[in-house]
Amino acid sequence: MKKEIRDIFISFVKENDFQIVERSNLVSKYFKDEFNLSGGHSHLVPAILNTEKVNKDKIAVVDLCVRKVDSQILGISNQHLLLFEMGVWGSFGYIEDKKQEEFCQLSLLVDFLNKCGISKDTLYFTICAGGQYLDKLLLPDDDSYEILSSLGINSNHIFKTSGRRNFMLSIGGPAGYTIEIFVKKGNQFVEIASSNIYRYINKLTYLEEAVNTGIGCGVGIERIELITKNYNSVYDLDFFQTIKEEIRKVLNISSDSVDIISDKIYRTIELAKTLIFLINDDQEFDKSAQGKIMKSYLAKVKSELKFLSIPVDMFINALKKEMIKIYEEYQVRIDSFDILSDKLEKRI
Repeated sequence: MKKEIRDIFISFVKENDFQIVERSNLVSKYFKDEFNLSGGHSHLVPAILNTEKVNKDKIAVVDLCVRKVDSQILGISNQHLLLFEMGVWGSFGYIEDKKQEEFCQLSLLVDFLNKCGISKDTLYFTICAGGQYLDKLLLPDDDSYEILSSLGINSNHIFKTSGRRNFMLSIGGPAGYTIEIFVKKGNQFVEIASSNIYRYINKLTYLEEAVNTGIGCGVGIERIELITKNYNSVYDLDFFQTIKEEIRKVLNISSDSVDIISDKIYRTIELAKTLIFLINDDQEFDKSAQGKIMKSYLAKVKSELKFLSIPVDMFINALKKEMIKIYEEYQVRIDSFDILSDKLEKRI
């Protein structure tokens, strides 16, 4: 199903005349001491920081993102992955009618989610209630409210939030209103998409209005599958369940017995998957901030495999089989699995 959501995304952006660009390297120069946190920034940031007008580009990308803060809740939260796919489309450059451009992007977002099987009546939105951001006292994001209302979104499904929740304020980079999009599942709200309206540059002590603007939408591929397949957890995805079943067979234990340790198994799979992609993007286990984080992930995987008595070779082979199948578009190098296997076999 995940590939189906990805395929729907690719077809959708092509139909709407977006230029599909290559994904970013997971170690991005736009996020200091972090991994790639979002999609399309290699196109967005130069346009926003340019002091001259640049022609508007319409680009789309399926990017891989890693949020290292999520590593603390892997296998515990039923929504969070460490490495996930984000489909992003947007317009970056000089935009004369910002409200009209935002209307176009949000219209596309509602349309895309509907194509995935998520009705606009089930969507909830948070928007910025305004406030003091550095030197500027900004008004509530009334444009977004009016646009969402015109698209038929019930006013009871649009929430204005205070503080920083719906205002992006990246250090030294683009800033502006952001919209979060949720679906309610039981008693939980699952964020499945967002839209950013970059109109400022964060100059650390003040906001400078940018000459160019970035308006785009991002959708979480795995989160959308979670909703459309009515799963209870993101770990119900075939990728995790198939590898867990392989582990159950090797350990020769019952389904209940493997479910008792499922949180540890999911965490180990996700950490290892992330390491494979980082190795594939030529990040080494070095002394850089990213390299040190990778070493901590490696230590955790090694510890859990030993604790659960899961053979390294069996685990890597199961991981390789599923990753090559599920992520075939990324052409993951076989030697990336070999490198991780060697690291796991070595004594700490």
